Formats: sequence, C-alpha cells, structure tokens
Amino acid sequence: MRFLYFFLPLLFLAACQSNPVAPTIGPVPAQLSASADSSVKGQTFTWGGSVISIRNLQDHTLLEVMAYPLDTEGRPRTDLKSQGRFLAHYDGFLEPAEYPVGRLVTVTGPMLGYKDGKVGQADYRYPVLRADQIRSWQQRSSSSWNSRPAVSVGVGVGGGSGGGGWSNIGIGIGF
Repeated sequence: MRFLYFFLPLLFLAACQSNPVAPTIGPVPAQLSASADSSVKGQTFTWGGSVISIRNLQDHTLLEVMAYPLDTEGRPRTDLKSQGRFLAHYDGFLEPAEYPVGRLVTVTGPMLGYKDGKVGQADYRYPVLRADQIRSWQQRSSSSWNSRPAVSVGVGVGGGSGGGGWSNIGIGIGF
C-alpha cells in the first residue's frame, strides 16, 4: 500500500502533458503593416516564416519573409494561417543559395520602421526588422511538426468480486 501512496501521485503528475503553444511575441507583421504604428520602432521582435525573396544590395541584404506563428522552439508553423509579410534587414551579405525561396527562418532584432513596396499589383507596407539573429530551419512536412516521442501514463482502478477479495489496479505506460 505504501507503494501506491508514494508512486500514484507521481504517475498522475507524469501523465500531465502540455501541447506546444506559440510563444507570445507581440504584434504580428500583418497588424503592424495595417496600423503603421511608429511606437514599436526600436522594440525587439522575433518573427519567423518562409523566405519569399532575397536581395543583396550594396551593403546589406533584404529577406522578404511570409510570416507564420512560431512553435515553442521558435520554428515557423506553416500549417497555420500566415501572419503577413516582413523584411529582414541584414547588415552584410547573405548567400542566396543558403536562403532559397521556401526556406524557413526565424529572425530576431529591433524594428527599424516600414518600407513601402508591392505584392503583385497591390501596395504593401512591410515592417522591417534588423536581423541581429537569423536561424535557418530545414524543411519538414507540416503534418510532423511535433513528431517528438511522447510518453503517456494511464492508471485504472477497478473493483471485483473475485474469490480472494482482491481489487484490481492497473498501471500502463505507452510510447
């Protein structure tokens, strides 16, 4: 019986499993694009998404990124609804072969302001982050974004009218 009093609470705690939730990172690019809020200039954001284009200019590189929510590791969740577009301003040269169209990236840096451009024929105001940190991710299928192994524990208690007066207790671990 002491065994049950000691390990049963531990098993219940082990059975608690949380779902990955996107970290809170402030306004998303689409919100800032629509509002053009200048009060966010200088604030640091972490946004991620899929590279749409890369342009190497005289002294910096601009990555155009389609933003997506981030998972708990900071990886863009392309299986969810996009959050607009943004530009990542990197001081220096980025190799286009390392940032091809479709490459997933996560960018952290301060908001520099806005740059007006076009998406097709439509006018678009891009929020611009200075890319102090860029993390490049390898592509994987969106259906396996959270394919890490999971352990679950179940506990069942039942009563029986067996000849010995025993009650039944079952403990299982699943992978």
